[in-house]
Amino acid sequence: MSKQELISVTAAEAFVRCLVREGVDTTFGIASGYLSPFLDAMRRAGVKVVTNLHEGAAGCAAAGYTMASGKLGVLYAQSGPGVTNAVTGVAAAYMDSIPMLLVATQAPSNLYGRDGHQEVSGAVYGIDQLDMFTTMTAVRYRPPNGEALIRLTRRAFAAMWGRRSTAAIEVAADHWSHKVNHEDLAPEQYRAASSAVDVQGIAQVAELLRNAKAPALLIGHRAIHRGASADLVALCEEQDIPCATVDFAKGAIPEDHAMSLGVLGSCGHDSASSYFQHADLVIALGTRMSSQTTLDFDPEIFPNLVHIDEVAEEPGRNLKLRLGIISDIPGAVRALRAASGEPRKRGSAERVRGLRIEHNVYGVPKGRPATSTPAVLAAVREVLPRDTLVTGDSGLTLQYVKHFFPIYAADGFFALYSMAPMGSGLPLAIGVQMGRPNDTVLCVIGDGGTLVHLSELAVAAHYGLPLIVLICNNGGYRQVGDRMERYQSESYGCFLPEVDFVAAARACGCDAYQADDAESAATAVRAALERRKASVIEVRVKGDNVFDITPERIKKWWDRMFLSSSPDANRWPFPKS
Repeated sequence: MSKQELISVTAAEAFVRCLVREGVDTTFGIASGYLSPFLDAMRRAGVKVVTNLHEGAAGCAAAGYTMASGKLGVLYAQSGPGVTNAVTGVAAAYMDSIPMLLVATQAPSNLYGRDGHQEVSGAVYGIDQLDMFTTMTAVRYRPPNGEALIRLTRRAFAAMWGRRSTAAIEVAADHWSHKVNHEDLAPEQYRAASSAVDVQGIAQVAELLRNAKAPALLIGHRAIHRGASADLVALCEEQDIPCATVDFAKGAIPEDHAMSLGVLGSCGHDSASSYFQHADLVIALGTRMSSQTTLDFDPEIFPNLVHIDEVAEEPGRNLKLRLGIISDIPGAVRALRAASGEPRKRGSAERVRGLRIEHNVYGVPKGRPATSTPAVLAAVREVLPRDTLVTGDSGLTLQYVKHFFPIYAADGFFALYSMAPMGSGLPLAIGVQMGRPNDTVLCVIGDGGTLVHLSELAVAAHYGLPLIVLICNNGGYRQVGDRMERYQSESYGCFLPEVDFVAAARACGCDAYQADDAESAATAVRAALERRKASVIEVRVKGDNVFDITPERIKKWWDRMFLSSSPDANRWPFPKS
């Protein structure tokens, strides 16, 4: 670019131009004095700002926006308390490989070490806010001036998309107004697309697949929200491969597809674990192979494991490999389709169908009351559009969503599952709805999770989001309580005060409904769908227990952890009295 094509603008304007070039059109956070030049530059550029009511919620919303839209989620925060509040959202995105940028402010540079307002530069009492993000971001930058801000911002973009990770950039309040000579570059002019595929490795996988009699595909979280769903479905159909997903990759393929075994792992489906125990080849895509997914590292399920991932540390970390491959995951799926050759028939559809019937996959167990969470979820699923997007939170309600609520939309499930921050489901849903404004979005959450970011209901109402929030109120931290009752005789510290969620939701500007059972919950959802307003439906559920949906192997793992009197690194140190 010639000198004549350079433009003289403020660093704030140049920074926003960089964001826009990356496709950013929406950001999340809370305004502050140090951020005002940045906010004004976004106003003039037409970038939407979503004002959340806690930076932790803003981070979860930005992560949901990235997953739903495919665009970069941006979280902005004031130095000090705003940035410390943002830690959980950034950490959760990092653990789930969700690209997200934290824009943190800092006191004016001429006040470093002089107790500037909310200064956390490391020069006062040693507190350095950037240090907090050392283990949860790909890169962290504190540019010394406006020119460096633009240069390092582009390096942050390269790191985030190259590693599918998070980044943090800190801007001193006075640096926003620095004049810079800005060169308006397109992303391809300063970063390379990360799409490398290990062609030889994929050829080896294709050969193993051709020789397998009972192969299985395990889809992990780095394979979802990447535009790979259609290729995953085609691979399963062409090569007749049954597939399961890890917990938060639900919906990678429609869960009523003939090749879908459901969810593998803790509180997952017995249809999946039964099939995997007899599989002679498992191809895992982009998953951490955690203790929950692998049913406590069950060697019978993974005797012949191929692990394809983008994170070099993952293959072989927890389980012995037949073959490990580092590759762009969407590209690897396409390459495996091409390398596998002619379509195969193994009779898999009949096997999958038999297992789904045998284990009543997604069916409500006999005897469950109409006030139970499984019954409520089944009734609500019936009245929702097929392509509804669903967000989960954490705790017992999430376990029931995994087990009893099928997802049909491609990549239609969203949860920050690696860190599983309680309360994340509601702001996550706000980000998803912002990213997919014309889609129906349902947030399923418990009473404990709702209380964490209850105020975000006002955000959903303020921005006119047609979000439906289904609160399954079981009166406390029921999953923890169930385990305490099993191992410590009674629950303690698990009950919550009664809250009138309907009144609270209406006070926040939402429509709100009180439901007594599955049928009235479904009726309320119909009303919410018709009105297309932010809506809350509270159901006081009864008769739930986490051990009703916990596989026997995981129950034994819990028993070893809580009941053993031999203290070691893998067992709980407090035996039952």
